Amino acid sequence: MGKKGFDTKQKMIEVMASLLEGSGYEATGLTELGKETGTPKGSLYFHFPGGKEELTSLAIEYSGTQLNQFFLSVFANSGNPSNAIKQVFHALEERIVSSDYKKGCPIATTAMETAGKSIIVAKACQEVYNLWLKTFETYLVSNGYSTRVAKNLSLSILSLWEGALLLSKLQRSPEPLRMAEKTAESLLKQN
Repeated sequence: MGKKGFDTKQKMIEVMASLLEGSGYEATGLTELGKETGTPKGSLYFHFPGGKEELTSLAIEYSGTQLNQFFLSVFANSGNPSNAIKQVFHALEERIVSSDYKKGCPIATTAMETAGKSIIVAKACQEVYNLWLKTFETYLVSNGYSTRVAKNLSLSILSLWEGALLLSKLQRSPEPLRMAEKTAESLLKQN
């Protein structure tokens, strides 16, 4: 595949990632993707022989990797876990508010829709969550937390974040994220 083909494929992955975050798996159609990317439907099957599931899996992987890079950047520059968690929650709040509560977690909606339905997509979602958990756990261990505590904290913080994003979307308010941030900070200080 030449550069133009690679660029088209990458554009389709990135646009699909954005559509999934805003609308979810079921509501994101291939016709909409074609309009957004300026490509015919046949291009989808040329670049992604596995169809919508393959494209969705790659889009989930792309979104997950992008957010993980953000986490790594924050962790490298935050000074301590408490500051890092504040920065992560603030960025999530900015993301959801600036999108008029349409965006939040790039994975959650698709994960909930595909769990038990599409093994390929659900697996991609699970792998992204595992990546994020491992990134948080590694960071916490590097800051003096035991492996067991870091693992528990990582899962707790991710759960707080996901639940708060959902409630923020439903309530159209950043308040759930702000409360979850305070709880996450409290958990970090207790351990």
